[in-house]
Amino acid sequence: MGILKRNRTFLLGAALILVVGALLFGGVVAVRVMAEGEPATTPAVEQPASYNTVSSFGMTGYAPLTIEPTDETPDFVTKRLDEGRGIVLLVYVNGAADDMEMLSYFNDIKGNYAADSSFFSFEARESKQLGDLLTQLRVSDPPILAIIRGDGQVANLYTGWIGFKVMEQEIADAVRGL
Repeated sequence: MGILKRNRTFLLGAALILVVGALLFGGVVAVRVMAEGEPATTPAVEQPASYNTVSSFGMTGYAPLTIEPTDETPDFVTKRLDEGRGIVLLVYVNGAADDMEMLSYFNDIKGNYAADSSFFSFEARESKQLGDLLTQLRVSDPPILAIIRGDGQVANLYTGWIGFKVMEQEIADAVRGL
């Protein structure tokens, strides 16, 4: 008995699978090509970029953000920006182990840089006190660490856990104007 004769059933099944796969692939490509040629029936509405995924790498590669005080911006933020004073903001979830660790780092670092910047920490349930600040930062999912320079420019934004060394270095860089 030859190899082809022994494996005839297997080979026919494999060939059938390849043919059906090729037909499906060709059908998908044809539908996409036809759809590409059709004009859009509704105009595309450009959505502002969400910064919820900037994660623990910061906002590298994202468009720069600037905080513009409005009527909804809390007074403590507006006052600091009017003074040209930097703001470091942490929004965390109380009881979440990683968030509580970040809060302890935040409090340790605050002691070293409180003379140069204003530090504010908010539990996620208290985030309504931040007015439109989170909307301007385009984030909503804690943990959130925002480092804002005195001119309102966001030096960096994190929406994920970061370690002590990274947090301290980012704050130090913002204080020095880097």
